[in-house]
Amino acid sequence: MRRVIELRRMWSIAVVPALLVTVLAASALAGPIVARDPSGVGIILPGNLWISGDATITVEAPETQPTNFELDDVSLLARWEPLSRLAFFGELRLENLFEVVEHEGVITSGGIVEIERLYAETLLTPELSLRIGKVFTPFGLWNVISRGPLTWTVEEPAITENVFPQRATGLSLVYQKTWRGWSFDATAYAPGQNQIQFREAEDESLDSGLLFGGRAAAGRDFGPAYASLGLNAAGFTRRESREWQTATGLDLEVYAGGHEITGELTYRVPAAGGRTTHGLYLQDAIPIVRTLYGVLRFEYFRRPDGPAATGQLVGLFWRPVPNLVLKTQYIFGTRRLENLETGFEASLSLLF
Repeated sequence: MRRVIELRRMWSIAVVPALLVTVLAASALAGPIVARDPSGVGIILPGNLWISGDATITVEAPETQPTNFELDDVSLLARWEPLSRLAFFGELRLENLFEVVEHEGVITSGGIVEIERLYAETLLTPELSLRIGKVFTPFGLWNVISRGPLTWTVEEPAITENVFPQRATGLSLVYQKTWRGWSFDATAYAPGQNQIQFREAEDESLDSGLLFGGRAAAGRDFGPAYASLGLNAAGFTRRESREWQTATGLDLEVYAGGHEITGELTYRVPAAGGRTTHGLYLQDAIPIVRTLYGVLRFEYFRRPDGPAATGQLVGLFWRPVPNLVLKTQYIFGTRRLENLETGFEASLSLLF
């Protein structure tokens, strides 16, 4: 089985760039109709085909670990809209290409190709749409973004990592409506998890079983400010154990005076009872100048097998041009955890 997975990985690494080159060559032969996306990122090809991508390099200097420099990931994205009510979207991510570790030198692992998202979306009514395929699980605020260049910080909050299934494959119904100044968003999903992949899910991953859940959020303007509150719930099981777990949560986002304040509170209850995994974060992106933001975050995280930990993050986010994002941050913490590492981090992301 491992040999098959390795062959698939090699095939993927070879074929994905070849497919991209083929599409670009075909568009060139069709005529000079390639245009830049109005956002400044990505290109639009004939037939309503949008293609984009990004690459992120990170530097980590933990307080108790060696400094390392890593090409974190490379992503390729495409969206095709053959009809006004039908669209196809896909994202491939190439991870772990190489890493330079202090006192150890260059470490390469050949890279891992992941299908991050691959789905078809059809608009059933002006308010209701159906998605079929693999998506980011619509749980909370952070997980539905997940791309490094689009997040305020280098690392995600601890409570958003491997506490609930982060990817889901199957059916999703998405409802969006405005009514008397309110905006309503709701999603229901009932997929089998992580069925579209190049490699087997890791043993500790939650993306290997069945998943049912939903999210509902309501928001409105309050003068010059906007606020939204979301409710999340999911029930899931690992393929190996077939024991059901549940995760519930609240999320909050507020836009006021140029600030973007976000927060999430999540509880995961194990199948056989016992201690929960729970935590929260509250984050504020503070405008300094037009393209430069300061970021402050407080987070709390408790695993079922140990005491709680808290962390405080101070960072900067700078996007001088649409195609370049620079981030730096320092995390102070009461305990060192794998997903709450104290120390300095920085990243550079290029979007194309």
